[in-house]
Amino acid sequence: MPYFPKSQIKPNLYTNGDEFSISITRQPYKGFYYEISSGQKFTGKIPGDGLNQLLIPISPFEPGNIDGDTEDKNQILILNQLYENFPDTPDSNVTYSNSRNQNSSSKRFLPSPSITLPTPQDYKNGRMIRYFAKKTNELRYLETSKQTYTDLNSRSSNIAWDLYEPVQTQWIISGFEKQQVNDYNTIIVRDIERKKKWYGFSKFLKEDYTKYYKNLSA
Repeated sequence: MPYFPKSQIKPNLYTNGDEFSISITRQPYKGFYYEISSGQKFTGKIPGDGLNQLLIPISPFEPGNIDGDTEDKNQILILNQLYENFPDTPDSNVTYSNSRNQNSSSKRFLPSPSITLPTPQDYKNGRMIRYFAKKTNELRYLETSKQTYTDLNSRSSNIAWDLYEPVQTQWIISGFEKQQVNDYNTIIVRDIERKKKWYGFSKFLKEDYTKYYKNLSA
């Protein structure tokens, strides 16, 4: 577990068991927990109090979650399968240039694919920010740059913001065991699919939830 200064810790928080589950076991957690500046939460009142297991938000897809929408879950699974048949979908594992294609009819730029790579500071923090965009009327995705995300989110006149929906998300890359990272990032992606109806987003990412992961203690 990385060291965190006291100024970056909110100690002695409490949950009644319907908010978080333990990332490895997926069992609901009731009891004390603390939160660090990144927003991550761990069991125990403070670091060093017990095992300090990573907590993740209870997903509506968790087995036994009475609040889960089974119909919505099935819809996502079906549409994720349909997504696999979409042709010419950008590959998230390919490194793209930062050039933009110009939309000649509107004189605005279309979002261009761009891969954001983690920095040494990102690995020290244990997380990075990734940026994505979805075509508003199709299940087509691309990973893009922070600038493109900002332009789309702010509805800049220089970009076709009405044709693409942007999202930025935290991505865990170090500081935990690989399985914990996989579980945490899985929840992040599932929440985007469910809340934003980005069906097939996990397939676009090739379900690679430990992308960029590095074990710094090895």
